[in-house]
Formats: sequence, C-alpha cells, structure tokens
Amino acid sequence: MPKAAGGQVKPYGVAISDALNDPKSSLESLAALRESARRLLKEQGDLPGALKKLEAEIARRGKK
Repeated sequence: MPKAAGGQVKPYGVAISDALNDPKSSLESLAALRESARRLLKEQGDLPGALKKLEAEIARRGKK
C-alpha cells in the first residue's frame, strides 16, 4: 500500500484517487495498486457488514 508523508499508510481510496489523478502513474504501478487493493479487500471479508454490526452494538450499549 502506498505511504503518505511521515510514514503513515494512505487509505486505499486516497491512494487510488491520487494514482488516477497523477498522469505520471505508470500502467505497472496502477496494476500493482489494483492487485494490492484486491488482496486487502479479500482479507477484510465483509467489512461493510462487520461495520454495520459494530454500529448496532455501539448503539445498543449506548442505551444502557
């Protein structure tokens, strides 16, 4: 995953947007970014579903 200044890792949406907006981005770097993002997405599983469950649990606990 691309790194931002200061050693922090950029979120993929930002990294992809930056790469697409940079006319100097090579086809090879775009393809590598795509593969890396696909790998991360596969590892994360159902992140939207997990976030929905997390939000529901936070709401439930907040009612106590």
